[in-house]
Amino acid sequence: MRKTLILMTALLILTTLASAANAQSYQRGELTREGRWDFTIQTRYSQSSYYDGDNGSYLSINSDLGWGFGFGYNISQNFNLGLLFTWRSTPYEVRSVGEDDNGDPQTLNYSTNMSTSTFGFSGEYNILKKKFTPYVNGSFGWMHINTNIPAGWTSGCYWYPYWGYVCGPVPLTYGSNETAYTAGLGLRYETSESVFLRGGYEWGWVSVDEMGDVGMMRIDIGFMF
Repeated sequence: MRKTLILMTALLILTTLASAANAQSYQRGELTREGRWDFTIQTRYSQSSYYDGDNGSYLSINSDLGWGFGFGYNISQNFNLGLLFTWRSTPYEVRSVGEDDNGDPQTLNYSTNMSTSTFGFSGEYNILKKKFTPYVNGSFGWMHINTNIPAGWTSGCYWYPYWGYVCGPVPLTYGSNETAYTAGLGLRYETSESVFLRGGYEWGWVSVDEMGDVGMMRIDIGFMF
């Protein structure tokens, strides 16, 4: 939690410095979002979640800070379409209840980090044609989930920076590729002609039947060009 607060504080400081550097060049009047590209550095703080399973099994995912970036194009003063990439490594605990090879009851407990990365398409609608405006947004993409639970070994070759080309055993882990969706709302403020801030709340869904929606808070800094 302390590390998360430090990272978010650092982002806010960088945002303030960038805004101050550009504030003098900001001119009042009609906005010029339309026809411009933007680049955003994104944060998403996901809330903890808990899922019950059969026979006492469960999945408990801690709250954690994730990072990402996005590229977008402002089709109009209100509407933006873009691409996004996000990643996160979240501590979690899981209990699996089943049977071993002999048919006897078996309970396995794991505590490690779940790594996720998402690539997707995003859309945002800025409700007002002003530098301060509420917005609604959504995204659709593909998420890779790596549980970091060992699943055996295989052999492979890879380039190691110090040793060069290396071949040998490579550990396997359980994981999956899923469809991911988000929907959210928030506020956007343009501090200058080229810098804006965005903060809001999102709900995220993954195409896993046992998992419900996950709430996320986000703070972004963006640059228009």
